[in-house]
Amino acid sequence: MTVEDREKLTLTETAYKYIFDGIMNGKYRAGQSISPDLLAKSLNMSKTPIREALLQLETEGLIFRNGRFYNVVYLDEEEIVELYEVRAILEAEAAAMAAARLTDSIREDLKETLKLIRKVSSQENPDPLVLADLNGKIHGMIAAASGNRYIVEYTRNIRLKLKVVRTTLFSSFDRREVEIEEHEKVINAVLSGDQNLARRSMWQHEMEVLEYLRNSVLNKIY
Repeated sequence: MTVEDREKLTLTETAYKYIFDGIMNGKYRAGQSISPDLLAKSLNMSKTPIREALLQLETEGLIFRNGRFYNVVYLDEEEIVELYEVRAILEAEAAAMAAARLTDSIREDLKETLKLIRKVSSQENPDPLVLADLNGKIHGMIAAASGNRYIVEYTRNIRLKLKVVRTTLFSSFDRREVEIEEHEKVINAVLSGDQNLARRSMWQHEMEVLEYLRNSVLNKIY
């Protein structure tokens, strides 16, 4: 990778985080237009990294193109709940399948990712986006360990659609701590090779998340 490529990547990441944070904190509300030209002026950078950041957000399903502009995608409360319900079913089965098909490589990756999550969480002000991505990585590895390409694809698409909501979970210190505990239980269950325990642990985790969303997040957003 050249110096120019590294610089461009850094600018793209900066633009991505600026836009994503804007969506999270309500600066860019559902349905609102986002102008690449205004972003370039606000961030004092060329349009190339802006376009690349917008393309990434579009791929993740958070925005959609509307002529020269982009609009923030809107998910209502019912859609979010339904997505989590489907996610719980798929990921519980993925955990059970992973417990039966786990490789040494995935085993070590899961342990290392959990250590990294603990390290980032212990920081004074951890970035919720970083934590959401790391936790998504754990779910992605378990889905991959299931050996089913459709589970990998469908769960990934659902996680992307829920990215803003998932990131919101980690703005709460209490939920960050609980997330680590629940993921540890899930990982230990998968590592044990007990399919029923792995399925049950993942299902309980997803139901706890959904309950927290209903009680502490969705009622504030909608």
